[in-house]
Amino acid sequence: MTTTHTWSVADLCAAVRDTFAAVFPEELWLEGEIVGLKDHSSGHVYFDLVEPDAAGSTVDKMSIALWRGRRPGVESVLSRADAGPLTDGIKVRIRGELSFYAPQGRVQLLMTAIDPHHTLGTLAVDKEKVLQRLSHSGLLETNSALPLPVVPLHIGLITSDGSAAYNDFVNEIASSAYPFKISLIHSSVQGTDAERDLVAAITAMSKHHVDVIAVVRGGGARTDLMAFDLESVARVVAESPVPVFSGIGHEIDRSVVDEVAHTAFKTPTACAVALVQRVQAFNQHLSEGSKRLAVLATSRHDRAAELVTSVARTINDRTRRTLAVNEERLLAVRSRLQDLVRGAMSHETQRIDRIADLVGALHPDRVLARGFSITRDKNGDIVRGIVPPGNEISSETTSALIVSTVTDSRLRQMEETNG
Repeated sequence: MTTTHTWSVADLCAAVRDTFAAVFPEELWLEGEIVGLKDHSSGHVYFDLVEPDAAGSTVDKMSIALWRGRRPGVESVLSRADAGPLTDGIKVRIRGELSFYAPQGRVQLLMTAIDPHHTLGTLAVDKEKVLQRLSHSGLLETNSALPLPVVPLHIGLITSDGSAAYNDFVNEIASSAYPFKISLIHSSVQGTDAERDLVAAITAMSKHHVDVIAVVRGGGARTDLMAFDLESVARVVAESPVPVFSGIGHEIDRSVVDEVAHTAFKTPTACAVALVQRVQAFNQHLSEGSKRLAVLATSRHDRAAELVTSVARTINDRTRRTLAVNEERLLAVRSRLQDLVRGAMSHETQRIDRIADLVGALHPDRVLARGFSITRDKNGDIVRGIVPPGNEISSETTSALIVSTVTDSRLRQMEETNG
């Protein structure tokens, strides 16, 4: 019966350690994505380096330790390259010695150096790929094509509440003379939560009744700004129905969010200044328009006043001339009327005289003077026919009134006919 060798834990750990030393006698370079980074109170830094598959799931990982004594050298290299600190989500190429930590039975790489250009190059490549996908989707110009309100007084602000970026933006707006209103949605702007927070905040703010959305954060290294190069964040900015202004504090490079935003600015302050200037420009245009309108109104008033004066003068002149002409006409008419009246009065006087002569000739007294008399009955009516016998009648002559009683009365015609 063959006896199977049984290893002690110590012997196995020593063998593993010796094997690693034999296979990896020198330091090696390792690339991957940082996850689970922990900054220990001792000054040491621990994290895992993973290699996600195509679906983004972690397949393999290696434990990494950066001892406190080596940390300043690594951070100095990153600082000089403006690559930013080690943080979750960035892809790095690091150097170190492979070690087996027997007390925990764990294999780990003891980090000694880093290649910052690999990180920056990877970020640049990833950024270019995102831009290409956005371009193919037609999203690079989508938000910038939205009309910007003439007076954007209601601003939807997305940033880290209480941060320097928040204070710079809000203070600049508050120092203006215009009645701005700011609606804030807090969001992380770096770290593992930044992508989720930014997407949620921009989506929510796009549903608010704001004039413009301002996405701002302060300056930082390029790795600090990774969230603004993510495709998910860029897409939600591009597809927002509200114009988006970006004020991301980096002077050298533009983020993907800057490329798809309506308008990009270098800092949060510059973003706020642009909004104030737009309202100021409208106010100035309105003021200049008011002045032009006042000048135009005054000019037209003066021209109208001159026209009224001229017309009044013309009317007065014409009125005086008309009155003079009419006065002459009236005098002529009055003269003609006087002549006509005198002629009419003379004619009427003659006619009246003729009537008077006729009346005088026909007056009863003239008839009576010629020997005629007027006979009346007892009622005073003139007798023109037969009066029954016995009736009293009175006869008026030119000088007497004779009263008599009728004894006989008959028609003269009948007597003449009978005779």
